[in-house]
Amino acid sequence: MHICSFTVTWEKRKLGEITNISTGKLDANAMVDNGKYDFYTSGIKKYKINTPSFEGPAITIAGNGATVGYMHLADNKFNAYQRTYVLQNFLADRNFLFSEIGNKLPKKINQEARNGNIPYIVMDMLTELKLTLPISDTEQQMIGIFLKQLDNLITVNQDQPLT
Repeated sequence: MHICSFTVTWEKRKLGEITNISTGKLDANAMVDNGKYDFYTSGIKKYKINTPSFEGPAITIAGNGATVGYMHLADNKFNAYQRTYVLQNFLADRNFLFSEIGNKLPKKINQEARNGNIPYIVMDMLTELKLTLPISDTEQQMIGIFLKQLDNLITVNQDQPLT
């Protein structure tokens, strides 16, 4: 049995310090059938489009609606809806950040949500989001790979019928 031990110090950083954050520019209706590139909106489903504006590796985050905060790992060329946030140029491991944002962002959205309104994210919620991460790139990568494999395993098992 192999036991990993992590010895490096962890630090708190704001998300805006470790990645560039922008938004898409398109209306949600810009999608096309059988498009060449992925098109991320504020929903869970990926759509298609023929004109890319971004190139991965990236993380997209739904900026409003019922699935606010839903994230995708985006690779290759893609485009995004105007209320979808696009994170690129990472100074930390992308898989690790994906998991850490997924843990911290829902709490922040719930804290700042206003009753009766459609939930949404504003840029400051992301740039100021405080994350805790290992200083070591190697430890970030090891943890990020483990968490991605765990997510994949959960997804595969959710699709299996119970016996």
